Amino acid sequence: MKTTIKIIFTVAFFAFLGGLSAQAPQKMSYQAVIRTSGNSLLLNTSVGMKISILQGSSSGTPVYVETQTPNTNGNGLVTLEIGTGNVVSGTFAGINWASGPYFIKTETDPAGGTNYSIQGTAELLSVPYALFAAGGTQGPAGPAGPAGPQGPAGATGLMGPAGPTGLVGATGPAGPQGPAGPVGPAGATGSVGVTGPAGPQGPVGPQGPAGPTGSVGATGATGPAGPQGPTGPAGPTGATGATGAVGPQGPAGPIGGANTQVIYNNSGTAAGTASLTWSAGVLDINGTTQTSSLNVSSLGGGGLRFLRTDNLGVISATTLPAYITGTGTTNYLTKWNAAGSTIGNSLIQDNGTSVGVNIAPSALYQQYVSRSQLTASGDGQATIYGYRTRDSQNDGTGYTIGTTNNGIQGYTFWGDLYTFGVLGQTYGDYTRTGGVLGSITGGSTWGSLGYKNSGSVFYGVYGSSAYASGAGLAPNSAAAGIGGGFFGMLGSVSNGLVIGQVNKGELMASYNIGDVYTFGKNIELVQTENSVQAVYGVSSKEASIYDKGSVRMENGTARVTFSKDYAALLGENPIVTASPLGNCNGVYIESVSKEGFVIRELNSGTSSVEIGWIAIGNRTDAGTSKVPEFLLSTEINSSFERVLHNDARKNQSASGIWWDGKTLQFNSNYPSSINPVVPK
Repeated sequence: MKTTIKIIFTVAFFAFLGGLSAQAPQKMSYQAVIRTSGNSLLLNTSVGMKISILQGSSSGTPVYVETQTPNTNGNGLVTLEIGTGNVVSGTFAGINWASGPYFIKTETDPAGGTNYSIQGTAELLSVPYALFAAGGTQGPAGPAGPAGPQGPAGATGLMGPAGPTGLVGATGPAGPQGPAGPVGPAGATGSVGVTGPAGPQGPVGPQGPAGPTGSVGATGATGPAGPQGPTGPAGPTGATGATGAVGPQGPAGPIGGANTQVIYNNSGTAAGTASLTWSAGVLDINGTTQTSSLNVSSLGGGGLRFLRTDNLGVISATTLPAYITGTGTTNYLTKWNAAGSTIGNSLIQDNGTSVGVNIAPSALYQQYVSRSQLTASGDGQATIYGYRTRDSQNDGTGYTIGTTNNGIQGYTFWGDLYTFGVLGQTYGDYTRTGGVLGSITGGSTWGSLGYKNSGSVFYGVYGSSAYASGAGLAPNSAAAGIGGGFFGMLGSVSNGLVIGQVNKGELMASYNIGDVYTFGKNIELVQTENSVQAVYGVSSKEASIYDKGSVRMENGTARVTFSKDYAALLGENPIVTASPLGNCNGVYIESVSKEGFVIRELNSGTSSVEIGWIAIGNRTDAGTSKVPEFLLSTEINSSFERVLHNDARKNQSASGIWWDGKTLQFNSNYPSSINPVVPK
């Protein structure tokens, strides 16, 4: 999918004119809001921009050109200072603002390069020309004129900045009271964003099949030509005459007799001898004219064998098939009945557009199969059953169409909205039912889509693996299998309207490899004898490790040695606090190291009392866990909420999420390397 960028920009200019030695800053502030064609902000993205100052008109001569590559912020806003970029031509300080009008032209590449596909031009109004005042002739010293009133705020586009501050009045001429400075002009109104170019035209859909060709009108039938009577054998050639004139030709021999056919029935019994003649396209058998069809029922019935002879002997013998009778209904395919000589309706109907099996064809389905299960036939019944076998092991090569081997395969060529290769649905009026089931043949590991469990709870995806007849597994029982596995840049997400996720495990509820972040408190529920208490995790800005204990001070001194496990986790010498649990002069910590510490009584006391202590130090890995900057954004929650959009809400769409190698991107502008377009 291509992204079209819309830019709504406002320009704020600041010129300051102070005392005799003041200099106007040679730069102008510029801001632009960048949106996609769907009116979504282009967030946290580097864009390439080329800025030109044009003299005279919107297509005038560029007197200054520079390029910059700013980043949009969390609101899609870029902010830069014109005059501080990479100069292409001219100098900003060399612009003669008195020779206006001037226009600002911006060209933008949303991919951050120099392929500037979007541009817009706006006239610079009166405020920028205050830069000209910096080079004007300064009047003699005199009392300063009063400051001009502050110009009104510029019109705001989307999140547009306030209009520029009005100029300070020029120093009045020498004399008694300098006149008041002119009123600062109003801030420039943000110009309307340039409409992004239209997206490319979608591919032309495949041509529909040609309509059937109309049948050619029947040509009037021409009566068949009457068969030519057989020619008799030629008469003998007359004897050759004497040399000279050829002798006369001998007379023609007699015409041979008419052909006859002996007709037999299937039992081999002769049904009679028929004399066949043709005259003007009419067949005559034994003096009976057959004008439309040959009536053989009176000549033996059933399958007939024809023996053809003529006056020269037997020429050929032919057996005709038995004729077929039966009745049927329009659009039904026929089938043989038990007798094998009559036909009737089958279960299949074909209306020329769709096919139905055990049901009338449907305009919605190319093939429509219906079956009412007979409870007496037992379980394992299916309306359609796809069975695959092979003569030897025949491995697939991947997970795409054409690389897998299947019992049933569904493929939709066009990935239109709400289209699917395979659809499985259930009314869900009973429990332990689902739309689609995938399982190992024995049923020990299975998963369902659109599942309603035994507690009438609906699941989008339900997986079960390595269970023991529903009795559960104790930690010391042998077990294998994973209920669900999810792999990707983001392994899995869960967005519950009330509870996002519940984990349970007899050994552990969850195990994380890597740092864990949460936007909320860590609260642990502790079961006491008569109640459940909520306790909160200790918070710290550093990764700390602490230890505690008690030791008896003997003769005013005590030494504490840390355990090897605690000492190994310390990244620095800890801070130790000690409190006496009895009467003494007070105590202090004499020395501390990663191995332990020494306690002394104040005033060289010699008391022997119990001392309680706490030691807290940074963990040895405290410096290795740096929080990514994007997680500290005030918009991180709203960004993830757009990703966790429920597509059942059709009036909105989800945001994309991808990793560019440095940070998470919350948009759908995927690079082609991770979102290739599949040609159709």
